[in-house]
Amino acid sequence: MKYTEILSAKLKSDFLIDLFETYDVDVVYVYDRNYEGMDDEYRASIPDMGLEFLFSKEQSLTTLFMSQVEHDGHNPFTGSDPRNPNFNTAQEAVAYANKASIDFQHQEKKDSFFGIIPEWVKFNLNDYSIHYQFNDTGIGTVTLQMPNA
Repeated sequence: MKYTEILSAKLKSDFLIDLFETYDVDVVYVYDRNYEGMDDEYRASIPDMGLEFLFSKEQSLTTLFMSQVEHDGHNPFTGSDPRNPNFNTAQEAVAYANKASIDFQHQEKKDSFFGIIPEWVKFNLNDYSIHYQFNDTGIGTVTLQMPNA
């Protein structure tokens, strides 16, 4: 299964059950204990693979955070890894999006009251978005996300 194909997958899908069993993953239930009107969610992570999963209250995968890690263990995913696109900088990502006619957003690195906000480019595709966050050495974090997640 491709990384992008697991978006919207159910927490109890065969693929995710096998993956979580292989890496002995605990799923954490996060609820609105302070009555702030926030939806409940489920979280899981596989640090060895640089993956963090965020599920909705309906137990559907809405967001997959991907960090850059060296991993030489079992990898059940097929196809290209979104962490290794055909570009290394935000300017190259913007050029790629323009050439491929992909709707995108771009934010340059900036200082804010809370600290430095890294440069990022977000590709808005039909069924999901891919958000690339850049650091001084290239792509730092990639986020795959369902619309309205």
